[in-house]
Amino acid sequence: MQARRVVFTGAEQLEIEPFEVPQPGPRQVVVRTTRTLVSAGTEVKRYVGNDVGKNPPRYPIHPGYSHVGVVETVGEAVHEGRVGDRVGTQKGHASHVLVDLEPQPPSPNAVVGPRPGPRADWIQVLPEGITDQQATFAVLGSVAMHGVRKARIQLDESCVVAGMGVVGQLAGQMAGLDGARPVVGLDLLEERLEKGLRNGFDAAVNVNPRREPYVERVLELTGGLGADVALDCTSTIHAFPGLLEMAGAEARIVIIGSLLGKVEISLFDEIQIKELNVIGAFQPMAPTVRHPALPWTQTANRKSVMDLIAAGRLKVDHLISHVSPVGEAAELFRMLARGHQGWLGVIFEW
Repeated sequence: MQARRVVFTGAEQLEIEPFEVPQPGPRQVVVRTTRTLVSAGTEVKRYVGNDVGKNPPRYPIHPGYSHVGVVETVGEAVHEGRVGDRVGTQKGHASHVLVDLEPQPPSPNAVVGPRPGPRADWIQVLPEGITDQQATFAVLGSVAMHGVRKARIQLDESCVVAGMGVVGQLAGQMAGLDGARPVVGLDLLEERLEKGLRNGFDAAVNVNPRREPYVERVLELTGGLGADVALDCTSTIHAFPGLLEMAGAEARIVIIGSLLGKVEISLFDEIQIKELNVIGAFQPMAPTVRHPALPWTQTANRKSVMDLIAAGRLKVDHLISHVSPVGEAAELFRMLARGHQGWLGVIFEW
C-alpha cells in the first residue's frame, strides 16, 4: 500500500515522503488517518534542532503522536477494534499507520520507572458525540490531566496556569472542573489569554513586565495569600521563578511542560520558608496497568478527556486555529518555529 508521511530530514528541513504500509501481523492494525494534531512544544523543538531530552535530535525524525483515523485492516488476534471503527492512536503525521498492540520491553535508553511497565502501541475507539478533530486532543489532554491529577486540587483552591498553549488551556479547564477558584491564566500573548477567558478561566494576566506587575496582580487575585496550585505548562524555564514568587504557603507547583534548561533558585528563601511542593509530571510515567492505588492509567485519562469533550464539558473547538492539508506542513512548521503569535491548535487533514 502506497502511503505518505511527514519527516524532518534535518534542522528546519521537512519533507513529505512516500512509504509502503506492511500487512498487519496477528496483533497489528492498519489505521487510515483522517486528522493529526501538532504537539507544538515537542515537535517544534525537534524541527528546529532541539529535543526534550539531554541529547540533540537524531534525524530523520517522523514527528507526531496525536492521531485519529479509521481502522482499515486488522490482524487475526486483535480484539481492541474492528474494521471501520473510528479510533485514536499515538502515531505520527502519516496517511496510514501500523499499530502494534503486542507489549514490548522498554528500550535501554528510555525514561522508565516502576509503574509504566512494558510498552505497547494502542488504539481507542472514539465515543459517540466527538468529531475526529476534537478527538485529536486526547493525547495532549491526557498530558494536562496527568499533571492536574498530581496537583490534587481541592474545592476553592486558587490555581495559576503558566503558558496558555493547548496543554495550558486544557489544564486550566480541568482545574476548574476539579473545583479550583479562581483559575488564573498567565501568558505573554493577549490572544491566548482571551481564549482562556472563553474557556472559563476567572482571570487572565499578561506576564510582560512592561504591561503590569504580574506577581502583584496574582497576589491581589488570591486575596494576598498567593496561589495554592501553580501549573507550569510552558516549554521554557522562564516562568518558573515567577511561580515560586507568587505561590502561597504549602503550595504545589506542578511542572507539566518540558522545561529545557536550568534555573538558579534560593532553596531557603523560595522553597523551604514557604514549605512549597515542587512536583514533576511526565505523562509517559502514568501507569499503563490499573492498580487500586494508581487507578488513573494512560488509557483511563484519554477516555476521560474524550468523554468530557463529547459531553461538552471540555471545550476544544475554539482552540483550533488551523485545519490544513498535510501538503502545507512545511509552511506551517516554519510559522510555528517563528514564535507563538497567530496560532494555537494546528491540525492536518489527510
